[in-house]
Amino acid sequence: MQHEDVVETWFRRVWNEEDASAIDEMFEGAGRAVGPGGSGMQQGVDFRDHELIGPEGFKFFHQSLLGLVGSVTISVTDSMTRGDWIAALCMLNGKCRKTGADAQMSGQVYMRLANDQIVEAYNHWDFISLFAELGLLPKDTLMQCLSGKRVA
Repeated sequence: MQHEDVVETWFRRVWNEEDASAIDEMFEGAGRAVGPGGSGMQQGVDFRDHELIGPEGFKFFHQSLLGLVGSVTISVTDSMTRGDWIAALCMLNGKCRKTGADAQMSGQVYMRLANDQIVEAYNHWDFISLFAELGLLPKDTLMQCLSGKRVA
């Protein structure tokens, strides 16, 4: 498969179809995903403290997010490949499982692939906006943080 096909298949099966078995098939056993478990990009923070290792590590994140958002559709809006790597801009659309309200989040992934499996993935998703849409954070969370106020 082409890299674009692997990424689109991953999003379709794992997220759109909520098929956890696809994680075992498409996420290399010792593979790692950086980002879903925390940002890890702050200065002085070791990014390895925020990574999920292997399919089992990723399944907890998968189950948790799908517990909040259903009817998920993740689409790739643009992508680039270089060697074993692919970078993709993505959009997640779904429904809040609690209220049925629309939920949306943009994101970027940078993945290294081998044998049609994800070996490494660096994820950057706008969880602040998603959690605000789900009612878990105030709508103006970003502005509060930028002003130096503690989010209440």
